[in-house]
Amino acid sequence: MATTSTLSVIDGDSSAVVSLMEAVETANAAVTLADGSGPVRASRVRSNSSIRRRRPRPASLAPKQRVGAWRVEGDLGRGGMASVYAVTHAGFGKRAALKLCHRTVLGPDFTPEVFLREARVANLVDHAGMPDVFATGTYDGRPYLVMERLAGETLGQLVDRNALDRVAGIEVLLEVLDVLAAAHAAGVVHRDLKLDNVFVMREPGAGGRRVKLLDWGVAYILGEADPMRGMIAGTLTYVAPEQIRADELTPAADLYSLGVLAYHVLLGAPPFSAETDLELIRKHLHELPPSPRAAWPEIPTELARVLGGLLAKQPGERPPIDLVRHALRAARSALLPKRTLRHWITAAPPAADPFRRGVPAGKPRGKLVGAAVAIALTLASLASLVSV
Repeated sequence: MATTSTLSVIDGDSSAVVSLMEAVETANAAVTLADGSGPVRASRVRSNSSIRRRRPRPASLAPKQRVGAWRVEGDLGRGGMASVYAVTHAGFGKRAALKLCHRTVLGPDFTPEVFLREARVANLVDHAGMPDVFATGTYDGRPYLVMERLAGETLGQLVDRNALDRVAGIEVLLEVLDVLAAAHAAGVVHRDLKLDNVFVMREPGAGGRRVKLLDWGVAYILGEADPMRGMIAGTLTYVAPEQIRADELTPAADLYSLGVLAYHVLLGAPPFSAETDLELIRKHLHELPPSPRAAWPEIPTELARVLGGLLAKQPGERPPIDLVRHALRAARSALLPKRTLRHWITAAPPAADPFRRGVPAGKPRGKLVGAAVAIALTLASLASLVSV
């Protein structure tokens, strides 16, 4: 007899309740929205990453408005759980970002204390790739976090405008991997790793690092009670099968999401996509990912094998972080000479070069090279005559 499971989807953009029949594949499965609007046919629920909660957005805070000691400068972004504002401390002028929870998401299952867990999680992990959360508070009955303000773009924005080649993509993935390794060593599972939660800073930060891993609000701390228990706490494009099955959560769930991320960054698209969320869930649970060679025929063999392994349906079959790091580094080393050669072939010459005096910018250097070779040969001939 088929059993019915009820799961909530929390992805930072939305919150909904999904009623799914056994194996999440039944053709007449229905989706019940968390706002009580009743069941709708699955075909009506379109999936770019999540099931949308149909509730009006809260009004934005206005510039110059005060939230505690912080003065609002402008709007930085908005998600389903919170809005983020650029703020400045009214006393000593520190610039920061303030994340204010939406009133509509607060309730018995998502309390202010749950929202403020992100501050504790961010400070549990000692790594330069973690956002610095240094203040919390309550405004108009809503909790807020104050964190460092970053300058740059999300990985999603960079991918959308094709701003990364594969070498740069690998370098970003390596930095993300380092943050995950530090989090897992501290007993923390991010469980909502996705393009928009990876922030690439415009200027290098501590240790020359440029990547910050954001949005630890649904993170799981190993060995502690999980406030998101019974929910799919993540974004459906990236969630691991065990998150859907509500199995015990381990760091391997982040590795699955990293595999999805790597497919998108290095191969141009996530491994699974679908017209409906139910179909996307079915693919995560049962379908094999496409071969990386279909999108990148020359992909190094070890990297192709690791990417496939990261998307294994069972957590214990996914490769360890050290093996993933080794495959990414080896692929970067293999690609760097090609990128350097391509750069020298295609790059425009500099406007002024002290080693090219007398040569107009943009002119070919072939004749100068030929002259240099001729001079070298003449000198070598003279040297041989002198030795005789």
